[in-house]
Amino acid sequence: MKKLLYLALFPLLLLSGCEKKPAETAPASLFVMEGDATAAGVRPGDGPEEFQKAYSGYTLQVAWNDVDSNYIVMSPEDIPYQEDISTLIATLFIDGKPATERQVCEEHSVSSNDLHTLLSSAKFLRAHEVIYRYLDFDWKDGQIAHIASEELNYNETFEVPCQK
Repeated sequence: MKKLLYLALFPLLLLSGCEKKPAETAPASLFVMEGDATAAGVRPGDGPEEFQKAYSGYTLQVAWNDVDSNYIVMSPEDIPYQEDISTLIATLFIDGKPATERQVCEEHSVSSNDLHTLLSSAKFLRAHEVIYRYLDFDWKDGQIAHIASEELNYNETFEVPCQK
């Protein structure tokens, strides 16, 4: 069920406002976990300093855990770490390579409003493997309470196998 929520929220990431500096595209290795620690060495019990040191170059999204809220893009300095929130770092991978919204839109001549439609279309999914990977950090009292590394495989979700 949580994966379907992220599928629904992915278009919001794509339509999020511009940042002052372009964020780095998270590589596949960022989403690998060793036990309860991320590839960057961040683990439950760590606070904002460790999190910011590891992830300040990436687009950070925040949702509040106590209400039905959508993920919104926030700078690492503005995140209310003392509240019960979830922070998310996500990347779309097409045919195994990280891709930005801009790259996909330019390559396929679509607007950002039409990107989700493109990525979930049977025609596109027959020609490409599309995976949305994310690190989800749950915060409680200013510390990371839980970390999950998950992915949403569009080809499986929409039952359209890649036929390359």
